[in-house]
Amino acid sequence: MTALTGIVGYLIGSIPTASFLGRLRGVDLRTEGSGNPGTANALRTSGLWLASLVLIVEAAKGYGAVWLGALLADEIGAVAAGLGAVGGNVYNLWYRFRGGKGLGISLGVLAAVWPAVILPIVVVTLVGVLISRSSGIASLAAIAALIAMAIIWSAYELPTGGVASTSRLLVLALGVALIISWRHWRDVPFNEPARR
Repeated sequence: MTALTGIVGYLIGSIPTASFLGRLRGVDLRTEGSGNPGTANALRTSGLWLASLVLIVEAAKGYGAVWLGALLADEIGAVAAGLGAVGGNVYNLWYRFRGGKGLGISLGVLAAVWPAVILPIVVVTLVGVLISRSSGIASLAAIAALIAMAIIWSAYELPTGGVASTSRLLVLALGVALIISWRHWRDVPFNEPARR
C-alpha cells in the first residue's frame, strides 16, 4: 500500500497545473522566462497575481497528496505520497521527466506533514536570498535547515502539528533533499565572473 500511495502522490504532483494556469494568462511558462513551470518564473513573466495562484495550486497538490496518502496508509502513506508528489513535480511524466523545482509543492507537503517547520524555512530562505542574492543558494540553505530541524525534532520529539510523528521527519527531509537539491544546485552562480 505504501508503494501505491507513492505512485498516487507522483501522479498528483505531475499534473501540469502551472503550465495550464500560465496558458490561461496567455503565457507559456515552458518557453518564456527561465522555462521553468513554477512560481518564480510566473512572477518573472506575468507578475504577482499568476505567481501567487501557481504557488497556491502547487501547494494544494502537495497538501492533498499527503492527506490522501494518510487516508490510504496512515503516516507512512502520508510521507510516501508527499515525496511522490514532489518527485512528480520535479521529474514530470508529461514533460519527459523535466518539470519544476519542487518548492511550491514541498511547501504544501510540509503544511500537511509538519506545519511547525514552515515559518523557520521561509525565514531561512528569505535571509538566504537577501545575503546571497541567489535563489539557488537560498534554496540549498533551506534544504540544509530542513534536515537539521528534522534531526532536532526527532531527537527531542517536538510536536509536528501535522499528520506525521517525529520518527518520519528525517525520512521526509532527506527524501525532499534528494529529489530537489540538484535542480537548485544548478542555480548556484559558480560560473559568474568575479566582481572587481
